[in-house]
Amino acid sequence: MNSGRWSRLLLALAVLCGGCGVQPVTGGSTGMLHSGCTPLCDVQVTVHRLDGDQWQPLGFGVSDAEGYFELVQNQAAGPLKLAPGEYRCTIESNGPHMWRFPPEYSDPGQTPLKVEWSAADRILDLELPTPVASH
Repeated sequence: MNSGRWSRLLLALAVLCGGCGVQPVTGGSTGMLHSGCTPLCDVQVTVHRLDGDQWQPLGFGVSDAEGYFELVQNQAAGPLKLAPGEYRCTIESNGPHMWRFPPEYSDPGQTPLKVEWSAADRILDLELPTPVASH
């Protein structure tokens, strides 16, 4: 290959990969995690749907400083848009706060976070008990 072809190939690769790197996944259903009026940050919310007789994880989101999160598919493969139906949510601490929640909140079969999502719903509003900070 001559130097002109190499230059064009390198230029094409640079244009294609100009934005390469880890890109955040956006466009999924959004939610709010709080305890009363207090937003909860650094908590992973995992959404599960019944498949046969098992609750299967569909995806997750991690709450920000204001308690908001956006759902992504497992392995952050893309945005997770909830379709109308029944879901269960589990939670776990995911950051420096290291919140502790009652154990049933980590089991999709026992979690009290049960959601009936409709086409009109815009935000997944999840209320939690007051967590205890771990040290």
